[in-house]
Amino acid sequence: MKHIIYRVDDRFIHGQVLEGWVNYLHIKDIMIVNDIIANDSIRASIYQSTLLSGSKFSVYTVNDFCEKKPYLKNKKKFTLILLGSVDDLLKIKETFSSNIYFNIGCVADNTHEVCINDSVFLSLNDFQKLQILSENYDIYFHKVPWEKPVIFSNHKRA
Repeated sequence: MKHIIYRVDDRFIHGQVLEGWVNYLHIKDIMIVNDIIANDSIRASIYQSTLLSGSKFSVYTVNDFCEKKPYLKNKKKFTLILLGSVDDLLKIKETFSSNIYFNIGCVADNTHEVCINDSVFLSLNDFQKLQILSENYDIYFHKVPWEKPVIFSNHKRA
């Protein structure tokens, strides 16, 4: 698995993220990229309080994340970047490199137009956006790393 993990999960930090991703992969660097949480210090501190001591936790607005590129500082250890929506993921596409792993974890759009698995329900619009992203990247749909993922891969390999 690549060391920079972009995970779309509308619940951000919860049991599957903590036990399944952070503990299982020994992730010490966790970032949330979300304009609402970045501007709400109480919510940010609640998320931070759920992490193990020794974890580095940061919250960025979408614009700050794109400008500061904080994920570039630590390439040898796992970094988990949490986003709440497909839209936010696409807003930061300028930060993508070849060393990233895309995970769509728990997303429940209220239209439920496209069901990927038992934890991902997308709008048709979000599904189409991921189709475009999959022209260049594999996208893995799964809740935890050891679960067999559904792989969304439309790109042509050289």
